[in-house]
Parts: sequence; structure tokens; C-alpha cells
Amino acid sequence: MGRPSDARKRLIEAAKNVIFSHSYEGVSVDELCAAAGVAKSSFYHFFSSKQDLVLVAIESQWQWFEQAVLEPTFTGHLPPQERILHFFDLALEKQQQQKQSEGYMRGCPAGNLTLEMSTQDELIRTRVQQFFQAWLRYFERMLCEAKEQGVVPTTLDTAATAQALLAYFEGVMLLAKGRNDPTLIHTLRTGVLALMQYRRERIG
Repeated sequence: MGRPSDARKRLIEAAKNVIFSHSYEGVSVDELCAAAGVAKSSFYHFFSSKQDLVLVAIESQWQWFEQAVLEPTFTGHLPPQERILHFFDLALEKQQQQKQSEGYMRGCPAGNLTLEMSTQDELIRTRVQQFFQAWLRYFERMLCEAKEQGVVPTTLDTAATAQALLAYFEGVMLLAKGRNDPTLIHTLRTGVLALMQYRRERIG
């Protein structure tokens, strides 16, 4: 069994590894405890329910995603259009690693949970929606910079385009997961430039 001092962390990681890649409804508390290597009593010491654990796990996933992926990608020195392409490349790398180790690609954790739980659990739906809203802000800031640099039209609706970019990304991930083929992410990545109305030559 895991040490009491790290049982909570183990359970959060187990939720991220098991629920986000497989199913919320299909995984029991007993299975989560087994995956975490902790006693069931430890589970209920830290969490009142599976839902409670998943809400904490979503926050943990967001913190990792923002710190490890979004901030380094979208606050760097690359031109705006290259940042979004790099973002897709990072997703490809992550999904390829998962397929190599597990035999399948997991897809987007937030997208997976949305597909399963958005009509089943309002608290989880709301928390994942907050995840997406915070994610959208990074896309929108990138688009504002693209406007300032004259590589997209000044008339571009940055809020609507940010949502289109996120929808495109989630769609690409779903298609790639359905085929169990991460390389589709690379094949379709340049579609984001068309959504941005990107022009190779500066506008204006």
C-alpha cells in the first residue's frame, strides 16, 4: 500500500490515468484504489466520492496543462501562427508516446470527459467547461498578437475564431483517436491556419 503521506496524490494520478483515458462510469472506487495502491479507507479519508476525486483531478490536469504546455507554447517568442502549429506538434508527441506504451492513443482528457459526462453530471460538466474557457484565453491572446503583427485580418473576430480553433483541435483528436492513429494530428494541423485566415504576407 502507498504511504499515507502520498495516498491523496496517488489517487489523483490514478483518476487522471484511468478515468480520463477510459471511463468515469466504468471505473469503480475499488479499481481506483487498486490503481493508486492505497486502501479504500484512504480514499474516503481524502475524498467524499468518486465525483469529488474527479473534480480535484480536473484541476490537477489543468495546472499541468497550463504550466507544461500552454504557457511555454503561447508565451514564447515564436510568431503567433507557429505557436498554434507547435501546440499541435506537442499533442502529436504526447499521443504517440501513449500509443507506444499502451497500444492506443488516449485523446484529449477534457474532451473525453465532456463526451461521457456533460449530460450526466452538472458539476463535472461545469468544471470541464471552465477548463475549456481558460484554454480559450490562450488562443485568443495569440490571435490578438497575430492581428497586431498583420498576419491575419484586422476584422478577425478573435473570440469566435478561438472557439473555432479549439473545436477544430478537439475534432482532430477525436478522429485520430477513432483511427488510433496519432499521425492524423500532423496531417490536419495546418487547417488551423485557414481558420485564422492566416496570410503568409503581412496584411495592410
